[in-house]
Amino acid sequence: MSRARATALVAVVALLGSGCATIEWKVPSLAWLCPTPPSAPSAAVAGPPVPPPVPPSRVGDPVHLVTRANELARDGMLLAARDLYEQVIRDYPEHPVRAGALFGLGQLQADPASPLRDYRVAYLTFGRVFAEHPRSRWEAEARRYRGLLNELQSRDDETHRLRVQLQKLRRIEVDLDKSR
Repeated sequence: MSRARATALVAVVALLGSGCATIEWKVPSLAWLCPTPPSAPSAAVAGPPVPPPVPPSRVGDPVHLVTRANELARDGMLLAARDLYEQVIRDYPEHPVRAGALFGLGQLQADPASPLRDYRVAYLTFGRVFAEHPRSRWEAEARRYRGLLNELQSRDDETHRLRVQLQKLRRIEVDLDKSR
């Protein structure tokens, strides 16, 4: 082997060996140039990175609970989402994320397709957002929801009042027909 080739080979090996901690090996046959500690798998064999497991300390973290409740609500698991929102509201009365839990619960109650739909309760829940958590990031949106729900309740009340009047008029009409 010529001296130039030997120097080039040494330079390549030195270059490859110097970056072992930062280079992700794509060619498994070169992995022997950068031995890894026995506890860590080889980067060439490891595959895509795996996120670390959620530490047990986050299980009771209210931010994590609200995030999980939001995911459950998005995925259609409304009862489980409601339970998590209520847990945060009950167990963390002073935590700022409680406003988000109240807002999420209000959305479940205001959703017309939800089995948890109750517009009057949603109206009260959104009221709690800005009453108990003024200046939270949810305050303005809760006020908008509350305004819409107030309008919806007014229309529902008017519809109910008109139905009652219609029933009274029908009874009067039946009574008039009987008296003729």
